[in-house]
Amino acid sequence: MEKTSKDNLVFFMHIPKTAGTTLHQIIRQQYGEEQIFRAYIGVGAATLQEHINNLRFRLDQENNQNQEIKLILGHVGFGLHEILGRDLTYITFLRHPIDRVISWYYHQQRIPSAKYYQECQSLSLKELITRYQPIPTDNHQTRFVAGDTLREKLGLSNTINYGYCNQELLNQAKENLKKYFLVVGIQENFDDSLSLLQKSLGWQNISYAKENIGENKQVISQSEISFLQEHNYWDIELYEYAKKLFQQQLNQLSRMSS
Repeated sequence: MEKTSKDNLVFFMHIPKTAGTTLHQIIRQQYGEEQIFRAYIGVGAATLQEHINNLRFRLDQENNQNQEIKLILGHVGFGLHEILGRDLTYITFLRHPIDRVISWYYHQQRIPSAKYYQECQSLSLKELITRYQPIPTDNHQTRFVAGDTLREKLGLSNTINYGYCNQELLNQAKENLKKYFLVVGIQENFDDSLSLLQKSLGWQNISYAKENIGENKQVISQSEISFLQEHNYWDIELYEYAKKLFQQQLNQLSRMSS
């Protein structure tokens, strides 16, 4: 499977803390609720495998009912097309890795149900990472795009431990972005990314109000930023590569429109 058209089932691969919540309201403006399948662990299902089983059941029923799933969204990494055995049109957003990790930390600090809520009340971001090594702080976008996150959520053994992301994983992520993703959005260029989605997928009303904007109350020191850069080296490389792909997509769309 390579990049497919807007006529295929669309999969919005929502990497946590990358503008996905804002995009949700725009997606709701394009599709009816019965046409959207949400795959978020803890919402409607306790595990990713349970979501996949439910999705397969829904897809199998499409031939007998007048309801068709047109878009899947969730914190599910690359490789879902292989699990389902069918083509998907991949779209996603990437965000500057340091901003994304900081946003993740403040989310953990604010939300009582978050995994590290209690720890974040007394630990700085650097202290949290040093003591607990949370996977979302270790090149998480590279893990998502390369397929490691999907393997991890399915409980497979061939996953990458904390601190062991490498050039091979980055190369796989780059290849997947270039080969499989119809649109690679950039959060820092959200409006242009949205315009790209609109024209690529034939969306109509794309007006929105920003959602899920966390209030960052503490100041992250320069030493912590340097620490985060060291721990997210591969994500920074992937983000720079994604920005180039994004600009190429914009340029191509501009040429087609002129």
